[in-house]
Amino acid sequence: MSKLKRGTIGKEKRTLHPNSKKNLRLGPSSLMQGKKPKVRHNFTLFEETVKWLQKHKSASAKIDELVRQVKERQLVEIQEVPNTKQQISDLGKELKQIRSKLKKAVKLLDEALPLPTNRGGAIKEKIREALAVLN
Repeated sequence: MSKLKRGTIGKEKRTLHPNSKKNLRLGPSSLMQGKKPKVRHNFTLFEETVKWLQKHKSASAKIDELVRQVKERQLVEIQEVPNTKQQISDLGKELKQIRSKLKKAVKLLDEALPLPTNRGGAIKEKIREALAVLN
């Protein structure tokens, strides 16, 4: 049996690469941003935060960007305008009324299309009815 240690087959003595200690001291290049080292941490996040972060290529880069924006006061708090929900509800109802009026006006104008051209009075009457519905 050979007296060589494991991992030294074909070599008399194991040696370290000159850059090995330097690489260990600096950490992996994926944890470096320029000359600043990054540090790995574990955090507990809300599920919607995790889903939002997963939509981006690098969650770490996105978090760093958010922190930068907060520090530079680029992010501001959203303030809700009073009665916004009620106003949206009212506008939705108004939109439904306008759509129903438009449907009635289109129906009246569609009735005017097949009328003969020599019956101008009847066509004008249909147009007046459609305008009255829109007003």
